[in-house]
Amino acid sequence: MELLLKRYAQLIIDVQLKLTEGDSLSINTEAITMHFARLLARQACLTTRQSVTIVETNHGKVVQAYPIEPEEKEIFRPPVHTSVMCHLFDLDTIPYRTDTDFASVVGEVTAIAKFGHLSDPVFLDRRIAVPWANVPYPGLTWAAGLLGRTATEEEMWNLFSMLYRLDSGWNVSFWEEQGNVLEYRKKALNKLGHGRLTFVSDGWQLEAELARDTLWAGGRTTLASKRYFIPTLPVQSLHAALDCTSANGTFASSRSFYVLGTEVTGAWFTVKNGEVIDWQADAGKEALAAFFSIDEGARHVSEIALADNDTIESRYLEKSIHPHFAKEITTTIILGGFSLDTLTTHSNDDDIKQSKLNESLVRLEIPVGDTHLSTSLRTDDEQIHEIMIEGIYNL
Repeated sequence: MELLLKRYAQLIIDVQLKLTEGDSLSINTEAITMHFARLLARQACLTTRQSVTIVETNHGKVVQAYPIEPEEKEIFRPPVHTSVMCHLFDLDTIPYRTDTDFASVVGEVTAIAKFGHLSDPVFLDRRIAVPWANVPYPGLTWAAGLLGRTATEEEMWNLFSMLYRLDSGWNVSFWEEQGNVLEYRKKALNKLGHGRLTFVSDGWQLEAELARDTLWAGGRTTLASKRYFIPTLPVQSLHAALDCTSANGTFASSRSFYVLGTEVTGAWFTVKNGEVIDWQADAGKEALAAFFSIDEGARHVSEIALADNDTIESRYLEKSIHPHFAKEITTTIILGGFSLDTLTTHSNDDDIKQSKLNESLVRLEIPVGDTHLSTSLRTDDEQIHEIMIEGIYNL
């Protein structure tokens, strides 16, 4: 396991954060992931030749902060030139399969946050200025939800290392190449410009318009300095904001997903003018009703995330258990708040309203990708582009 952890740490250093000499890294961690935080800090020191600060928190409150120093004396260290941030979190901090009192949860922001449903707050004056990464650490409860209640620690690590390609010496080059692939796709999609998307699968069809003055986002993030990094791994998807009043039709979940700690299976949704007006589910319908009651925007179709349906993530993450992986498993339709990285020149609330973006407090990724899904874009010049065919990216 120690070898896998070292490979994981090096993946974060080399691919996610792209650390270089002189970077000043700060690692935010709770006590449960402290062992890995120290390992990551020690390896990062070898690359940055600078001290790494570990910030221990307890439910979001800082407990203590202390440096991990490199071997070189301070006088021989390179000058600090870039601040870098990293947040470690245990996958078992999300409550799974809980008997939830929905009435109490929907009125409490901290309770909603525990289930991973909060949207990013819309602060338009805060632009990404430094590399950062959200880094998950596997837990047996998470693994049991995918592998069965008797999952062992060895099986957990086998699954996790498979998802991050840690079991080979080529994991860094694999994710570098994946970043290049997604960058190519993103440029191709953005070159097509504004238009109307149509999603067709087995027994359902949904149409929605891309939000104006927004871009496809995901994959690598590039700063003004031209330095790039990958905020989350694994990464398979690209996402785009939708005009939250434009979606019409029906859609169905292609695999189960979790809402407020409750597993939802066999879900169907009817959408009119961007809003879910009716829904059904084989199980978990009450959880959906509770989610939709949080605020008016929770029912609106706000975003689409495209991901191939033939990846390791799609095969081994059979259901969307933890929100960290939700968009990377397969194509998803998102209800609730939009992603801020799709914005372009938006500088005030009027710009958000003109693009008809949804500012809900919450968001929910619903998996819809499978071998039957096709996605096309009719651009403003009436050209039709087949983006996905049978669940696979086509452009």
